[in-house]
Amino acid sequence: MTKSVFQIDAPRGRLFGIIADFERWSEWFPGCKDMKVLKNGGNTQQVELTLASVKTITMGLEFDLTPTQLINFRKISGKDVKEYAGSFRLMNSSDGAGTVVVGEMEMDAGAMVPKFMVGRIMEKSLAQTAEALKARIRTAPHNPKYEAEDEQAAAAAAGAAAGPRPHKRKRLIHVLQRSDGYRVWVMGKTYFYKAQ
Repeated sequence: MTKSVFQIDAPRGRLFGIIADFERWSEWFPGCKDMKVLKNGGNTQQVELTLASVKTITMGLEFDLTPTQLINFRKISGKDVKEYAGSFRLMNSSDGAGTVVVGEMEMDAGAMVPKFMVGRIMEKSLAQTAEALKARIRTAPHNPKYEAEDEQAAAAAAGAAAGPRPHKRKRLIHVLQRSDGYRVWVMGKTYFYKAQ
């Protein structure tokens, strides 16, 4: 699993709206030649992504969305890579000046590509995605669906600032059951287990 943490000077809802607008990925996502939404099931969407790099790669991806907080994805079809999965976790920055994004990606390209090369490709992809998101913030159309949640959160934060804040328990483990198995988050690391 390759992990990258970066900060973007934009509200969480605005950033989430850009990432979740899959039909516009070809306008900003590095290497994206085409992205088609095949099935829109609310917070679960299936898309066909075509990447143009050394070789054109087409794969089906399923995205699970937790609005303004988390975007999980995994490969559901395609023959160019064996496995491809990851997530983008969005959090308000501690200084209140934007959003911290934790990007995680994992890919199994098969026996022909060494793992160290896959790791470098994933690191480069996450770095390019961070730069592309920073540039896209300036040009992307606004998505009121997710940006309204930013306004509600700001109002709630203003109200909470007036009174004492309750202690929030820290989470050591989080298990999410999905149609293909389980996604387990343990102390900062994400693991995927397939159902049998």
